[in-house]
Amino acid sequence: MDTFTAGVQYNDFKGTVAADISDNLSITEHLASLGKVKNDERVVAFRITSSGVRGTQVTGVSLVAYLSNSKKFEPTPEFVRAVEIRVTPGEALAFFKRFDLVAKRDNVDLTATRIDGPHYD
Repeated sequence: MDTFTAGVQYNDFKGTVAADISDNLSITEHLASLGKVKNDERVVAFRITSSGVRGTQVTGVSLVAYLSNSKKFEPTPEFVRAVEIRVTPGEALAFFKRFDLVAKRDNVDLTATRIDGPHYD
């Protein structure tokens, strides 16, 4: 599995995600408050995972942040450092002002399907 491509054991559902950074709470600042960020490091990627759920409420997820220490954003950094923290699902979503995750059953083509009910364009 590619580190920067989502995947789970069976991949029953696959999709995409998009997120807008919160104006009030950043992953980098939160990690700095925990002593997890070195000087001049910034988050260039993140992963949120949950596993082992057996139909019970999820109270914690893993958030892995990938940090680069370049002065500016580089399109292809040579090296990133990964740090992991445990947060609640609500804490994970608080880092974003908008978060959109769309997943569909693998091998189902919905491109020409009409939707009856709530949906977002």
